[in-house]
Amino acid sequence: MNDDLLIALVGLVGAIVGAAGSQMFTAAKTHLEAYMLAQEMLADNQRLWQWNRSLIDHIYKGLGPPPPEPPDDLFQHEP
Repeated sequence: MNDDLLIALVGLVGAIVGAAGSQMFTAAKTHLEAYMLAQEMLADNQRLWQWNRSLIDHIYKGLGPPPPEPPDDLFQHEP
């Protein structure tokens, strides 16, 4: 009888530890994905700022068409 109880307790503890480990892994993965997305958004923001700055400079200098082209890598991210 004690052996059955011990086996049940070990199984229960194993299931709890497994579930907690799975939750921690999922949370870490989600956090990393959010961090990578934030890094991409910051990079896009910097590219947009640089392009807008070049457009403003183009207009301020009185240069005619065509306006400066947007950066080639703007909003193009690897999946």
